[in-house]
Amino acid sequence: MDGRTAAAVTYAELLAQLGAEGVKFFPLCRPASTREALTQIATVVACDADQVLFDADFETQEVESLGFSLAQLNQPAGAARSAPLTMEQLCQRSAGESRARLGLFTSGSTGLPKLVWQTVANLARAVTVSPRHGAAVWALAYRPTHIAGIQVFLQALANGCPLVDVCGLERAEIFAALERHGVTHLSATPSFYRLLLPADRTLPGVRSVTLGGESADARLMEKLAVLFPNARLHNVYASTEAGTLLVADGEVFAIAPGLEGRVEIHDGTMRVHRSLLGEFTAGAPAGEWYDTGDTVEVVSARPLRFRIVARARDWINVGGSKVNPHEVESVLEAHPAVARARVFGRKNSVLGQLLCAEVVARGAVPAEADLREFAGAQLQPFKVPRMFRFVDQIAATRTGKLSRL
Repeated sequence: MDGRTAAAVTYAELLAQLGAEGVKFFPLCRPASTREALTQIATVVACDADQVLFDADFETQEVESLGFSLAQLNQPAGAARSAPLTMEQLCQRSAGESRARLGLFTSGSTGLPKLVWQTVANLARAVTVSPRHGAAVWALAYRPTHIAGIQVFLQALANGCPLVDVCGLERAEIFAALERHGVTHLSATPSFYRLLLPADRTLPGVRSVTLGGESADARLMEKLAVLFPNARLHNVYASTEAGTLLVADGEVFAIAPGLEGRVEIHDGTMRVHRSLLGEFTAGAPAGEWYDTGDTVEVVSARPLRFRIVARARDWINVGGSKVNPHEVESVLEAHPAVARARVFGRKNSVLGQLLCAEVVARGAVPAEADLREFAGAQLQPFKVPRMFRFVDQIAATRTGKLSRL
């Protein structure tokens, strides 16, 4: 269902399309809408086909830099079916039985995106099927061409659940869609949830709230517990390269059963065994282990429990001292006049990098001196931003995360 217009595609309509003789799909797909994207993904899942997914806003130069041309995109190919598809078969395929592969692009935040092939079996690693899960109503807050959005779709599809598209909607539209359609399960980035805060109402019908894609601190989790009073909060770690790896009820993760020896902490960062990775078309990680670039803080050694602190590339060098921007943002966003904050470094000949902050004000714009005093009461002096800029909104990446560029 479209969260804004309530236009819907029924499962009966989807099955009729998937069961048609010679059903068409796009091997190289740049969908124009969420509806087209999900229909295309369902088609390749049903037909055991391979498909590369491009974002709708991929520009010509970007497509060509990845080794493709616009003329190749959205060219149909046939995938004949010998018999109509049943709902039970579609559910089973979505839960991991399909032999389809999806080509997904990494976020490319440090350079050109890489193409990674993931099997549906790997993408559905965290999918759970049961009568209880079949009663869920899911909201789709991610782009359907990215791994998190696909995983939400597979979870809904495997249980025959309604799926409400709220990706890209404004705050008021999101609240309206969640309430109108009785959404019970919501998965999104911390940036998405911060859009809904401060909580001027509650959403008691939501029973499960999942956060992923960015660091989620205890302060945010506490606020979400107020907004969603009847929901269980989950923190998920997943990546395009490896799929879903870790799930926690708070900030602290543990290695899930079955992944022992394939996810480990090495020199303060998390790394993943190559057996868990998708297939890289170029630039595949060398050796047996893939360094995720995530800095972690070990809470206990036996059993191993740890907190993900930040991406290695996110740390800012200020006069020889390392600053975690997530920590500073969390402090600034606790100020009553701050709705959102983005902390970043700007090159400086003396300090290496000058700590700066973009701030979205909540109501009247606060004085910079007030923000510095507030931050200085909780942070070491070198962690207090030297420059502030007030903006109407903070840029997000295609995956819905706060932009670090």
